[in-house]
Amino acid sequence: MKNLYKKELNYYLNNTIGYIVIILFAVFVNFFFIKDLFVIGSASMKSFFNISAWFLVIFIPALTMRTIAEEKRANTLEILLTLPISTTQIVLAKFLSLLTLLVIGFSLTLSLPVSLSFISNLYLPEILIGYMGMIFLGGIFIALSMFFSSLTKNQVVAFLSSVIVLFLTLILGSDFLATIFPRFILDFLNYFSPLYHLENFIKGLLDLRSVFYFLSLMIIFIFLTITNLEKRE
Repeated sequence: MKNLYKKELNYYLNNTIGYIVIILFAVFVNFFFIKDLFVIGSASMKSFFNISAWFLVIFIPALTMRTIAEEKRANTLEILLTLPISTTQIVLAKFLSLLTLLVIGFSLTLSLPVSLSFISNLYLPEILIGYMGMIFLGGIFIALSMFFSSLTKNQVVAFLSSVIVLFLTLILGSDFLATIFPRFILDFLNYFSPLYHLENFIKGLLDLRSVFYFLSLMIIFIFLTITNLEKRE
């Protein structure tokens, strides 16, 4: 599993596409946060985390779409499944390599809180918990996108399917549905929205219920991916 993890990670780190996606993510979230910072006039990282959540809807499927779909298209998945490692280890190695890339992407944005600390009294634990929430959110997005990548040989199909589903999950916690559904339905749907649970992290609150929510969804979609691949054996 360790060797496969390194192989997957090196594919992105030795490939210009991986660098382009990671750098573009950092550039876009930095730009839009700084742009809004001057409009809002408040030195807070909360808007950064909210902006990042929506950008992850595009950038994570862009990173993840090839992880299994390309293996299927190139007929290398069957070879991979015959190696002396379990399907669970294969999926986890791919998942952890993508999660590492996500951490690298967010590390490129650390200059923002460092810069803001010179002009405002930022509460460091709140910032760290906010970043933790983004990693949890990204973990769900990676697991879900990997599942869709396991369903097809076409990377474009995997990408579009992931983007659409991720977008729909995010709007469950937005005001977009307020004009469509009554309040009690919105409150029910809101609990299943990643944005609802992310809000606790953005506020600097380490709510165990939200941690359980994120971990549960990650495990569910990783399990579904493993199950789908085992059907091919």
